[in-house]
This record gives sequence, C-alpha cells and structure tokens, in this order.
Amino acid sequence: MAGSSMSDDADAASSSDVAHFVSLTNCPMDQATFFLEASNGNMDQALEMYYEQAPPSSNRAAQAYAAAPSPQRAPRPAASPQHIQHRGLLGALMNLPVTAISGSLGLLSGVIRLSAAAASFIGSNLLPAPWYNKIRGGIRAITQGSRPLDPTEAAEAFKHTFAKDYGENGPEWLTVGWQEATARAHAQYKFLFVYLHSRYHQDAEAFCRQTLCNTQLAAYLNSTFVCWGGDIRQPDAYRLSNSLRTTGYPYVALLAFSGARTKLIAAVEGITSASRLEAVLQQAMGQHEGHLAAEQADANERNFTRRLREEQDAAYQQSLRDDQERERQRSAQRTQQEAAERAAAEAAAQARAAQDAEAKRIADRAAMLAARRVSNRAALKPEPAAGSTGTTALRIRLPDGSTHMRKFASEASLQEAWDWVASLEQVDAVKFHLASSFPRKVFTDAEQAGTLTQLGLAPQAALFVQVVDE
Repeated sequence: MAGSSMSDDADAASSSDVAHFVSLTNCPMDQATFFLEASNGNMDQALEMYYEQAPPSSNRAAQAYAAAPSPQRAPRPAASPQHIQHRGLLGALMNLPVTAISGSLGLLSGVIRLSAAAASFIGSNLLPAPWYNKIRGGIRAITQGSRPLDPTEAAEAFKHTFAKDYGENGPEWLTVGWQEATARAHAQYKFLFVYLHSRYHQDAEAFCRQTLCNTQLAAYLNSTFVCWGGDIRQPDAYRLSNSLRTTGYPYVALLAFSGARTKLIAAVEGITSASRLEAVLQQAMGQHEGHLAAEQADANERNFTRRLREEQDAAYQQSLRDDQERERQRSAQRTQQEAAERAAAEAAAQARAAQDAEAKRIADRAAMLAARRVSNRAALKPEPAAGSTGTTALRIRLPDGSTHMRKFASEASLQEAWDWVASLEQVDAVKFHLASSFPRKVFTDAEQAGTLTQLGLAPQAALFVQVVDE
C-alpha cells in the first residue's frame, strides 16, 4: 500500500524533491517523503516542519538551505553601531506577555502541523487509498495555507500593506525581488537599503511608525539609497534573512553591488530611533562609498572610452560617406562628360555622313546630267535649214533667265524639243516640264509624244522651263 500511495502522490513529492530533502537533512527517504507530502511538496514548509521536531543539532543544518545567492557577509561586531539590540530588564518585562503569547502560538502551530504530518504518514501506510486521499486534502488545507507569492508580487504586497498600516510617509519601496533590487541600485551606483519585516514582532509597529516613517529619515533614505522591504513570511524575504543570518527584528541592512558580488555593508537589529539609524547609515556610507565611487569612476571611464570610440567611428563613417559622395559626383561628371563626348562624336559622324551623302548626291546628279546631255546631243536631229517649209521656231526661256531658240520640223514631237532643252549646259534640273505663258499651259509627260502642230505650237511658240524636282 505504501508503494501505491507514493505513486499516487507523485505530484506532491517527486523523487528529485525527496532526494534533495534527504541530501539536506540526512533523514531516511520514507521520512522525507512523509514531510514533503504533508506540506504538499513545498520544500520550505517541509524543512521547517522537520527542524521544528528535530533535535537541536539538526536545526543548525537548516541554515545551509538557501535557494538564492547569499550576500557576502562583513564581520559584525557585537557592540558596533551597525549591530544594535535593545535589551534590559524593563524591556524584557514589557515584552514578556507578547513573547509568551508568540511562543505559545508558534508551539501550537508546530504541534498542529506535526500532528497533521504524522497523520498523513500513518494514513498513507495503513488506510485505504480512497479514505487517505480525502484525509490528505484536509491535511493540505491545514498545512499549506495561502500560495507563496513570487518576488515581485511579494514586494508589491509589502508596499501596499506598509502604506495601509503605517501611512505614505515611509521609504519608497521598490516592487521587485531583492536580487533585482540590488541590480537596480548597483546600476545607479547606490547602496540598497533593506528592511526585513516581522509583522508579529513586538517592536515592528513602533519601528515602522516612529523610525521608518520619520519624515527626515524617509527623505534621507529616498534621496541616498534604493529602498527595498520584504515580509519574512514570504520566500524571497525569508531566504534573504537566512542568507544574512538575521537573529533579531526589526532588521535593516545596507547591501552593495549585485549578483555574486552582493556584499553586506551594515546591519542594524532591534528597534532604534530615526536619528540613530541615520547616523549609523551615514557612518557606513562614509566608510564604504569609496567602493561605489571607484566603480562609478571606472564606469565613467568606460563610457567615455565608448563614447570616444563611437564619435571616432561616427567621424570615420561620415568621412567615408563624404569620400563616397565625392567619388559619386566625380563618377557622375565623368559619365556626363563621356555621354557628351559620345553625343558630339555621333553628331559629327552624322554630319559627316550627311555631308558625304549630299556630296555623293550632287556628284551623282551632276554625272547623270552630264551623261544625259551627251546622250541627248548625240540623238538630236539636225536643225532644219533656213527657209525650209513645215518648220516651227521655238524660243525657250531657262530658269537662269537666258533664252535659246531652235527650229524643229512642225511634225516633230515635243519630246525632241524637251531633249534639246535637256542637252543645254545651263539646264541642271533632272526633271522639268515645258510650259507656255499665253495661254498658260504646262505640257505633261503624256503630251510630249504629240507633235508641235497638234499641240498648237507651230509655226512658232515661246516656252519656258518649269522645274519639277527643285
């Protein structure tokens, strides 16, 4: 039955938790399982229950358990101003009833939880599983209590409760876990002022109202330190109190640095006045602020070096951009110049080509006209003799204003007259028509086959050359 019960309760006491509990306490495995099941798997509550009923020699081993990194502890002399405890006959007599009541309540709580744990252990081994599961639920309700808060929630709850109980005149508590608080204080090159609050301690009320809520002290704390407070009933503050080996309350401390370098600078245990606490803190500041100043100087030097390097890098990058811009402009100018040169070369080439084409056209035209003149002159029929009948005299006015006359047979075609005109040196038109002024008539290519008589040009006519291609 016991084996079945441990399997059913894997959620409350895993094998790794049991092994961890045994490594911390050196107790038997079944006893470790029993305490973990009784506390619903809460390692802190299980250890507290174990050491409440364990021999005194075992209690000393409880101080070895701490889930968070422990601050380095400076030696704390018993009579120094940084470690103050107020005792005396009058104080003992005044605190006797509260102490007795507190001790009785603690003893009663321990008896209840130990009895519940014993019942859970016996039930898991002797009772049927259905009965045990119902009883275990009741045990959990008794021993577990409310859910432990995470560090941020616990800090927020402490700040809210402190303001509600003691007013708004106290320190400005940071609402993060204490390790995060040390990191933030270190980032500002300040010490972390820590207050560990024991709510039911007989001096807690007076210390919070008269000391921490003192206007002058609160202003000094807020302007000089980063402040963090925690209720030792919550795991984050409880572990810090174990790390600091707190033996009395109210408890305040100054922590320097963060992480693995966290160091205890000063601590005050017990109730003290606002002026005395401020004097202790000022003395600790005077003795240890050189460490923060040195760190800040190193950081400033690193920042200066970093900024100098960034400025040099920025200047280099700007110089590089300027060089790149100048090169871009030079490249653009070269590109534009090359484009202009190419355009000029292309224009010159086109002009030369046009000139060459025009010269060739003129030469070809001149050659063609010369060849036509030679051909027309060779094919031209002889002019009729003077006094011959059946002839027609034609007077031709050329474009240059000169006139030329020649006789043709009246039955000769107008084409013969056109060929004669084309053979003249003064005529340089490739294509032209012969036309008369009175009446105005232009003789087309189709009419050039007609005879001079048919065209009404016999026995004489005056014609002019009308150029077509120019």
